Amino acid sequence: MENVFKISKGYKDQADKLLKERGLVKDLERHGEVHFTGAYAADLMMHGDIDIAVVREKAFSIEEVFEIFRELYFKRTFRNYFLGGDWDDPRKGTEFPHGYYIGLKEKINDEKWKIDIWFMNEKEFGDRKKLFQIEDQKITDKEKEWILLFKQYRNDAGLKISGQEIYKAVLEGKCTTLEEFKKYFKLNQAVF
Repeated sequence: MENVFKISKGYKDQADKLLKERGLVKDLERHGEVHFTGAYAADLMMHGDIDIAVVREKAFSIEEVFEIFRELYFKRTFRNYFLGGDWDDPRKGTEFPHGYYIGLKEKINDEKWKIDIWFMNEKEFGDRKKLFQIEDQKITDKEKEWILLFKQYRNDAGLKISGQEIYKAVLEGKCTTLEEFKKYFKLNQAVF
């Protein structure tokens, strides 16, 4: 098995290159403060997925986000573009922020990459920071290794287990071996 730290660094390096080449951060900074979240921010990448929050004091309107979408679309620096409405739906719980979403997709070395961009106000961003955010956690090297190994196993097996679920399972001490990981997620299969 290839060193998971090396694989993860390869994804992070590729993500940095993609962001720089496409000028995405500069484009987004014109509209608010750019914050990286998730696996990219925590150096826990095991596939092409970058999460970004664009934050400002006043809430974004759908018209503003549509205009940002339009600007990004007409630059044609990505393969696919997606626009999401307001996800302010209490039935969704805390999985998604209250805000607007733009998704960008690209193919690099025959692998699908996606960039999730959320536009939200400072209050919502602050409220999100009170929830579990992997980039805010103190993680030991051993915990990082388990997270990366479990993500690699999930990817290789084609399992529908989110990064958040893996982070919590490791950091709460429920999974410290591959056998514990398999047992834990089999017992909780109904969650998916």
